[in-house]
Amino acid sequence: MKKTALVPSAHIAELFFPDMQDESKVVDIAEHLSQQPFYRFIETGMVMQAAQARRLRDISETQQVKLTQWMTFVLNQQGLNLSSPDPIQRKRSMKRACELVHRAADCGATRIAFVSGSDPGEALREAAKSALGETLEQIGEVMSQYPQMIMQLEPLDRFAHKCQLIGPTDETLNWMKPLRRTCPRLYLAWDSAHVALNQEDPIAALRQSGSLISQLHLSNAILDPHDPGYGDHHMRFGAPGFLTPAVAAEIVAAARQLPDDPLLEERSIAVEMRTTDRDDRWQTELACRDFLQQALVGAAQTA
Repeated sequence: MKKTALVPSAHIAELFFPDMQDESKVVDIAEHLSQQPFYRFIETGMVMQAAQARRLRDISETQQVKLTQWMTFVLNQQGLNLSSPDPIQRKRSMKRACELVHRAADCGATRIAFVSGSDPGEALREAAKSALGETLEQIGEVMSQYPQMIMQLEPLDRFAHKCQLIGPTDETLNWMKPLRRTCPRLYLAWDSAHVALNQEDPIAALRQSGSLISQLHLSNAILDPHDPGYGDHHMRFGAPGFLTPAVAAEIVAAARQLPDDPLLEERSIAVEMRTTDRDDRWQTELACRDFLQQALVGAAQTA
């Protein structure tokens, strides 16, 4: 079985967040970054305009850079929830997600990604997980038309900030492993901030998730509940957050040791940092690229 490589990704949906409503600009950014030999993946939100979708597909094919598309932004904007306890809302959410699978295919995406939806509380949690599983099976059936595509679910924090249904690693794996019998191309988009905010050790959680991980985000967070910045705010790496260069290198080293998976040629890894209108987006991208490069080199030196 071929080794699953760990390769850099540019999460432009966050690095260029203020530009995400302008699809032409999004594709321009993707084109520019695809020419940067460091990146092998580009992550965007959904690109809905046919002309821009064709441009994005051409860029992916010409530059041989792979595309991940996050449908989370669209689902959230439209008030949708893949695990909603309301069957009507859940059906509407599933239908929209299936439409977005086709949109992603038009763009040449090899990965679609999303989150689970809000946690309904302990009494309704297991029913919500079962409903989410049924929803993902339906999305998976549509996605089966595109053999190159996988789907990625990002577990978020349960109680600190985002309060999502799918969060803590133990629970996630207990729910997901049986589901993969009917949804074999479902993987995890692992995020260091959410793991830490769930009060888990990132390295232990990474190793526990193993071959189910298809993507990683190096994301920083302040972990002190008494700090005004507590939570998942897609902040800059370093203090006062926990994600230092040494921690990032340790995560990369552990990610390189994850078991191979027959459907995954590569696992992507990106720095997740959100910009505002006041930020120089290209300087932020460069800083994140340097940080990721340092983590990759640091991991190799400690191997």
